[in-house]
Amino acid sequence: MRFHHVAITIAAALLLGCNSEEGSISNPPPGSNTFSIEFANPRVIAVNSDRHWALLLHGRSSPHGTALQLVDVASRSVLNTRILDYYDVFDVIFLPGDEACFAGRTQDRMEYAVQFFTVPDLELGARVMTADMAGDPGSLTADTTERCVYYSHAGGADKDGLYKILLTTKTLADADNDESTGTAFDNNLVADLFQTPGRVFYDAPSQTVMTANLGGNFITQIEAALWGTLRRSDSLSFPIDGTDHLMTLAGGLSSVRAEAMAAAGGGVYVFAGTSDGTAFLSRIEVNSSLAYPPETMPPGRHWAFQTAALCVHPRDDVRSLFILQRDSTGTSIGRYNLNNLQPSSDSPYRTRAIPDTAISALGLDTMLDLLIVGDRQAARLELIGIE
Repeated sequence: MRFHHVAITIAAALLLGCNSEEGSISNPPPGSNTFSIEFANPRVIAVNSDRHWALLLHGRSSPHGTALQLVDVASRSVLNTRILDYYDVFDVIFLPGDEACFAGRTQDRMEYAVQFFTVPDLELGARVMTADMAGDPGSLTADTTERCVYYSHAGGADKDGLYKILLTTKTLADADNDESTGTAFDNNLVADLFQTPGRVFYDAPSQTVMTANLGGNFITQIEAALWGTLRRSDSLSFPIDGTDHLMTLAGGLSSVRAEAMAAAGGGVYVFAGTSDGTAFLSRIEVNSSLAYPPETMPPGRHWAFQTAALCVHPRDDVRSLFILQRDSTGTSIGRYNLNNLQPSSDSPYRTRAIPDTAISALGLDTMLDLLIVGDRQAARLELIGIE
């Protein structure tokens, strides 16, 4: 199929934006423009900044249902699209070389799976079944050195856990060493290790898998070398050597849970959440035991978790995190300093073409210094240059 993509130049008239002080008004930063894509309403925007490629993942609520788009941000063009035969899809990541994968629920709704595919052609390859129909999906991360993918799943009770998939064979790596039917590193293998696992990250320097928990005030840490060394029949319980709970509850809040999370570099991770209506940001360091005290946001500010993840730009001259937020002025892209989690002087950023109520997802090209904003209503992306 041949696609036509039209670059749209944005008019010079700008919407007014707000900085960190609600009463102060400033113009939004320069460099915003839009370009046409094939499908509206991306759920996730994953970015390969070295190639300036963005993978757009569309869930079942999108106009065309589940789908993939590969976009070249530098040339403002769509490289390829594919409608997916999945009931729903939840997360997508780039892998080394010309490979990527997404997590989804199969069309018969009976199982969850990690589907591998190639880029830029979006040809589907191996599909690895992970969890059964129980529970809720989690997220994906990759260990590019050992060439494997981790997928978290909130299966409930004993089925809360992680799956590890070997990239060389596209098979599950058994978490225990007794060849049992269970392959996941879950609460059935080590009781009380997880409580509704969500975002997952692999920290390469420490070789540790970090998993946020949406049902408990802690982040689960597992040494990757522990995979395949435990006996499921031993009925183990947390704590055991090689596992840890990094406690997040602090700052007088009733719950401090990493509802959104991102790697900031150097073994530091930032996360965002909401406690009794108060939005907060916090930081953790891998292999530590406690999180930093959370920074609470002004009353009335909320994070837009259902539409976007938290994005981090770790370069020394930027050192910022970006997150969709809502307050009395509408929906915008908040920018916060990584060192102290305080709003930057040019925060927030605002879309000029996409109505703030129609923003569906957020991505970041750290090489081009561009925020990539998805539109729920129209088949287009808006690009915003960061200063």
